[in-house]
Amino acid sequence: MVKLEEMSGPELRGALERGSRTVVIPFGSVEFQGNHLPLGSDALLADFVGEKVAGRLDAVLAPTIRVGCAEQHMSGTGTLSVPAHTLRETAFHVACSLIMHGFRIIALISTHGGNRAALEDSARALNERHPEVVACAPSGDVGPDPGEHSGAWLTSVMLAIRPDLFDLASVETRLRVEVDTATAADGANRLERFASSIVQQVQDATERPRR
Repeated sequence: MVKLEEMSGPELRGALERGSRTVVIPFGSVEFQGNHLPLGSDALLADFVGEKVAGRLDAVLAPTIRVGCAEQHMSGTGTLSVPAHTLRETAFHVACSLIMHGFRIIALISTHGGNRAALEDSARALNERHPEVVACAPSGDVGPDPGEHSGAWLTSVMLAIRPDLFDLASVETRLRVEVDTATAADGANRLERFASSIVQQVQDATERPRR
């Protein structure tokens, strides 16, 4: 796995000439996540999952798109949001740039559920515009009981990747039970399930016939 933004132009060209054709583009969100988690939890998670997925796919990792569709959380202090059509077009044009350079497998991965519809639309548009390309927007598996927003699932995965940003003393009453049961070990297991499911979906997508 290599990070596109850390490569020079000649280094990227060399990777493409050696056969690198898969690129992972992570999408996150900056939104209110209760009083105990940072606003950028989904974006930080996208960085982590993006690296994990790109590493397993031997892919190039594009920069994370940090702000997503979070209109439903605008009542929470600090939330940033863009309209679905803006995210859809952003994903489409970033992917088209990468296709122009030679990438042929485009994985639009997201750690924020509000991005899903826009990214699926973008993947469909990319496949229609570029029949030689496989674009997909896999949905990570959060398991059977992820809990409430900013609850057990996100708290545990943040404990696994950025425990320094967790503020136990500020947990809201409504989330106390979920947060108290969250552990870094649970978070690591949930991250593995999430990332593995994305990798499998990308691999499955590449098996469909291409022109």
